[in-house]
Formats: sequence, structure tokens, C-alpha cells
Amino acid sequence: MREQASLRTLCRPSALRRSCCIRLPDEIVKDPDPSTFDAELAFASGASPTFNSPDINTINLWPIAPIDAIDAIVRNLSPDASAQRTRVDVSWTPFGIGLQRIPIFSSFVDLAKAGSGGSEQQLSWPTPTAMKATGRFSVFVDIAHPYDRDLLNNRGQQTVDGLQTSAGRSKTFTFPVRNPSSSPQSISLSIVPSPEAVWATVSPATLSLAGGAQQNVTVKITVPTSVPASPAGTLITATIDLIAIAAGRLVGGISFLILVDS
Repeated sequence: MREQASLRTLCRPSALRRSCCIRLPDEIVKDPDPSTFDAELAFASGASPTFNSPDINTINLWPIAPIDAIDAIVRNLSPDASAQRTRVDVSWTPFGIGLQRIPIFSSFVDLAKAGSGGSEQQLSWPTPTAMKATGRFSVFVDIAHPYDRDLLNNRGQQTVDGLQTSAGRSKTFTFPVRNPSSSPQSISLSIVPSPEAVWATVSPATLSLAGGAQQNVTVKITVPTSVPASPAGTLITATIDLIAIAAGRLVGGISFLILVDS
């Protein structure tokens, strides 16, 4: 009996331990950080967002035309942990802001630690015929990993149109803006401040939309005759970025690329 009592004492958990699990210190736990250029992150941090992601390519310049592939770069920013089985989802919408997304591809990629070979990789998918037929569209690349330590750099976007002055120094763009929420919202549209912002006007600048409703917006860009042609070989002279904001949050936007070639 005395031996049994001693055995129970040895096996009984400490009064201070309420779980069999041991919590590892934060400095021991290392999580990956798969990422891509994220306009929402730029906006939230006070930087000027652009919707011509340097990590996404869907078009040729000039004139602007869809290419046969959607190319996207994803990278792991963590120097401590690889990002195995990172999921990459691709979707698209017709040209506009806040429109309902159409999923088209999902892929998985293994990313090494930052600074190692394979920490940055390019993925490619065939451009669907329906997308190419529209001529202009928005492409979205969303990254997901179960142990991602930063969820604020996972949403890439390319939504662009453009103006080539050899075809005229003024151009009007009309496109829909949709309220993506289920509740009524006021959406404000504005041109991101830049030296070229004065070349553009947007009308209307404020929309009051029911949940899921949309309305056409017009942006007119006029390049002054005083602006000289860019040097030969220039691909983009300037970019004008339009942003849409509701309740302090970024709904989306469009980048207008300009080449002053005459």
C-alpha cells in the first residue's frame, strides 16, 4: 500500500501545470512570411498605392494588350522559416473597381527562407479566353499559408489602362465602380497626389451605393502640350493612380499608364 501511494505521488502532475503542453518561447517559434506587392498595405502604411503591381504581368506595352500568360512573383520574407505549400489563388474581374471576382486558378509553391535560392519564384498560368476578349481587366493574386506571420502583404492586384500621346494627348476612360459590401456605402474616388495628378479629373468623385450596386465613373486625362516627348526607349512616362475609399478603407483602384511619345 505504501508503494502504491508513492507511485501515485510521482505520477500526479504538478499543481502549477494545468496542461500537458509546453509553450515554446517566441524566439524559438519561427514562421514563414510569403508575400507579394500589396496596394492595401501601401495605403494602410500611408504610402501611395499603385495598382500596377511590379509582381504581376498580364499585358504588353504599347499599345496595351493582354498577353497569353498571367505571370506572378511570390516571395518569402522570413529569414528563419521556409514557406512550404504556400497557396496562390488567382481571380479576375472585368475592368473596374470592386467588381465580383471570378476565381480561375489555384496553385501551391514551396518557398525557401529569404536569402536562399528559391525564396522568390515566378508562377505562370494561361490567360483565359474570356479575359483576353474583354481587352481590359483586373487580376488578383492572393497568397495563403497556415503559419503566415504577416497577413498584410498577401494581396496582389493589377488593374491598368493607358494613354499613348502618339494616338492623342487626351483620353476618356469609363468604367464601373461597385460597392462590394452588403450594406449601403459612400465611396469616394480621388487621384493620388503626384506632379501629373493635375492632368486627370474624375466624375463623379463620390458615389452613394446600395450593397452590391454599381455605377459608371469617368476619368479624363489630358497631357499638356508643354510636356515634351520622353527619350527614345522610355516605356512609361508617368502613372496616374485612382483610388476608391469607403469608411476609411481601400476598396480598390486603377493605374493609368502614360507614354508621352510625340
